[in-house]
Amino acid sequence: MKKITLVIFLFFGFAIYSQEFNPKIITLSQNPEITDFSFLKEELKDVQVVMLGENTHFDGNVFEMKTKIVQYLHQEMGFNTIAFESGIYDVWRAQKSINEGQNVAEALSNSLFSIWAKRNEFQSFIEFYNQNKKDLKIFGFDYQITGNNGNVLLAKDLFEYAKKINHKIKFKQEDFELLLESMTNSGMFDEEDISYEQFKTELTSFKIKISQQKDSEEKFYWNQIVKSLLELGHDAISKEEILSTFNTTSFDNIRDKQMADNLLAYLKQNPEAKVICWGANAHFVNNMSSITEPKLKEFLPLGSYIKKELRNKVYSLAAITSEDSIYLQNNWHPTPIKNHSFEYFLKEKNTSPHIFISSNQSGMQILAWNRLFSPITFVESKLNELHDGYLYFRSVTPSTIIDSDEENKVFKTKDIHTVNQSEPMDDELKKTELNEVIIYGKRTAYQVMKNVIESFERNYPDNPFSSEMKTNIQAKVSNVTYLDFDFIAEQYDLGYVNHINRSTKNVKELRWNKKSDFLSESLREYHGLVYNCPIKYAPFLKKGKFKKFIFQIEETKIYNNEEVFVIHFSSPRNHSTFTRRVFLSDYSGYLYVNKKDFAIVKIFENWSVTEFPDQFREGFELKNSLSKYTSKEYKSESMLTDFTKIGEHYFISQSTSVLSGNVYNNLADKEEFEIIVYSNWKNFNIHNPILIKYKEEEHSFEKVKYNVDFWNNMKF
Repeated sequence: MKKITLVIFLFFGFAIYSQEFNPKIITLSQNPEITDFSFLKEELKDVQVVMLGENTHFDGNVFEMKTKIVQYLHQEMGFNTIAFESGIYDVWRAQKSINEGQNVAEALSNSLFSIWAKRNEFQSFIEFYNQNKKDLKIFGFDYQITGNNGNVLLAKDLFEYAKKINHKIKFKQEDFELLLESMTNSGMFDEEDISYEQFKTELTSFKIKISQQKDSEEKFYWNQIVKSLLELGHDAISKEEILSTFNTTSFDNIRDKQMADNLLAYLKQNPEAKVICWGANAHFVNNMSSITEPKLKEFLPLGSYIKKELRNKVYSLAAITSEDSIYLQNNWHPTPIKNHSFEYFLKEKNTSPHIFISSNQSGMQILAWNRLFSPITFVESKLNELHDGYLYFRSVTPSTIIDSDEENKVFKTKDIHTVNQSEPMDDELKKTELNEVIIYGKRTAYQVMKNVIESFERNYPDNPFSSEMKTNIQAKVSNVTYLDFDFIAEQYDLGYVNHINRSTKNVKELRWNKKSDFLSESLREYHGLVYNCPIKYAPFLKKGKFKKFIFQIEETKIYNNEEVFVIHFSSPRNHSTFTRRVFLSDYSGYLYVNKKDFAIVKIFENWSVTEFPDQFREGFELKNSLSKYTSKEYKSESMLTDFTKIGEHYFISQSTSVLSGNVYNNLADKEEFEIIVYSNWKNFNIHNPILIKYKEEEHSFEKVKYNVDFWNNMKF
């Protein structure tokens, strides 16, 4: 055990800060051994549930430290269940898969939030769990759908269980799948197919039927899953988001109450279980009564329900840092420490890399400023009431993505996201003369689209390949070109069919045609360069979803010496489940479908923005000449993608994208902006593809030097 050190410090300020802040602390080394946590044996005596918090979900070394604590609690204190802030169905399905022999890493990747499962720093936990899986269980207490298990299998399994217990659910499985996707991805209850009243009535009836079954693990899980879905629907239909800098607000109350219900139900079902909870600090708070901050004080966290029920049998351990900046989307943003706060004390008066402080001492019974609910904003609260203990990290390191098969979706950034060009397609459509008008019925259009989707595996690559890409990017504000540059990159793709992973690229050559004091730093700033395959992503090409779109065959024509259907599509719904955009938009376009093999050879997509979210207007931080623009809004987005047949399959040969909108300065003066991205591809390597594993530097423009000879001789 480490030596206990006494630290004396005076908080200066009004009333409470005149008290002497005199807590006992335990110091830990930078890289402690498992045995160094032996002080927890006394601290956690008679505790059944330990809640291990984290200040943000992106601190890699915090994950590694929590894994060591989990190891100690399992090996020395007999804890046997790890409960994650992830979907109850997703994690149950993962546990079943592990029991059936599935690889642990794959099972957790399909169930946990990717902020953990797909981060390098979480792999030590996966290795530990794999080694001890016979003696451990995992549980998910969240009501959300958090992985591929829920996205792909939940609706199917739910309907199969209903059939098993002779219960008829009076809406279609495919409509239920779309509704779950809408609630998960769009955060809204889409009543186009299933009304909220029907949803509530049918699931409530199903829950009653479940309650009549014999007690079993299956009954327990389906009862809690259906209860969770009911609350997820209630949340989606009723709540309005509260914008703030806090990780949680009363916006989360329905969720936290159901998470508590799931966890308490698990303990009732498994009374001998000793549970370690893995999640966010804010959800594990014991008592909020000392907080007066208006946007925070009405929040009722999961931890408060558990503390009320279990009392001293539950222990909340929060991770706390005194970092003065936060790393979001590859940039550090300043987050200064408030003078005389809890974090100020930890940073200024201690040199140890890690410190443990128990709240079970008089020195912690004070009102203090802290940043336990936000990486930015401080609030006053009683430290001993929030958590039972604190583990301090003098520094944190950002978690890193495994091969970057997952985009960071949680934090929205200042990056200009590009989209794709309307002008070329508009011009072509204007030139089209319909010499002979053929009327096709709705049924015919849907039959064509059904054939298109069923022909994917025959028409598009399902295996890895590499290619070479040339791209030109232009950025304009008020018709003044600030950027115009070309680059060459190698691209690696797993295939267009049965894969949703984005392509990876390595920038090889770069030429600035128009160079100002504002420069792009990475191709990650351009959305269309990262997600450039509509065969993978277009919502109207998803089996089961395409029937909800409107299709009309406009004509047949000759295109690239082949006869094609020209099909207009549009979405009657404007949210992300049907548009794949975070803003509300009218989504429509055209498809060219080869009549001979039902391959799509050209796609034009257009998004006309109808509502741009307030939370995405801010954070548009530009540099130098453009630094006066502090916010933005999108007006329209378009993408034109052409395919060429090479061998047996069709590959993207070129794409053009355009994003247009307005940028605003602090005085709310606006200027129009436009970003145009044109790309084409060649040298497709199907048999011996060049593998490109994601590394941030491979996307960087700054690392590439201008090669005069290359550009003078370059032919594409």
